[in-house]
Amino acid sequence: MTKQFLIALLLIFQLSAYCSDSFRFAFITDMHIDINNEQPTNDLLAAINEINSNNAIEFILIGGDVTENGDSASLCKAKLLLNQLKKPYYITFGNHDVRASKPDNRVYKTLFGYDRFSFTFKSVHFIGLSTFPISTYGVGHVAEQDIVWLKSELDQQKPQTPLIVTTHYPLLTGDVDNWFELTDLLRKYNVQVVLNGHYHRNALLNYDGLAGLVNRSTLCGKAIIGGYSIYTVSDSLSVSEKLIDSNEREWLRIPIEKRTYEDPDKSLRK
Repeated sequence: MTKQFLIALLLIFQLSAYCSDSFRFAFITDMHIDINNEQPTNDLLAAINEINSNNAIEFILIGGDVTENGDSASLCKAKLLLNQLKKPYYITFGNHDVRASKPDNRVYKTLFGYDRFSFTFKSVHFIGLSTFPISTYGVGHVAEQDIVWLKSELDQQKPQTPLIVTTHYPLLTGDVDNWFELTDLLRKYNVQVVLNGHYHRNALLNYDGLAGLVNRSTLCGKAIIGGYSIYTVSDSLSVSEKLIDSNEREWLRIPIEKRTYEDPDKSLRK
């Protein structure tokens, strides 16, 4: 048995470890539920009804800006809507969700009980944390306690475990003031992608070498209907836009593999 053959077998074995447990999940974000505006509610309900009718979807990730103003009434309404999901959902929050509350009295945390998550599904580990502003209308920020928590969660994973991270803001200058603290940490682990909302559109971005996937809002906006994202995980990660009552449209596919990252360009950190 040649050395080349052994290497080929090892590569096949490593690949099979990534693609043995395929599954699908939905990503909804930027719902902007408002007690005084029924359209965001209608848009979210349409997405919920479709997701509930899709037996292939295992769970739902929620990328923040659950409400328009972060007031108690709108947050309560949002929770009642999201509780109609028949599959588990995992939620993070965004800048709009803190507009009506002070940092030491976040209404959403009382209602939902948490603002970050960490769980393993089949062969992939998912982590989500909030990146809302310190002041009401400031830029996003990653709290020190969340960095400490995140490192603890990451350190518990095996080196080969693929990781998918969710935040509301894209990890860029102008969006998050200390984004590099988060990317410096994530780059030490086998992070496949960072999933975001905030921009209300689909986009592939670069966060210090990490792949950033921005997802559309559930809002219909100027269109007739709204939508959401569906992710398929196998030996690759496929993301599709799902407009209500329309076929999925895959817009990106990237391989799931053991990832290492080069040193970042410190000149970008301004």
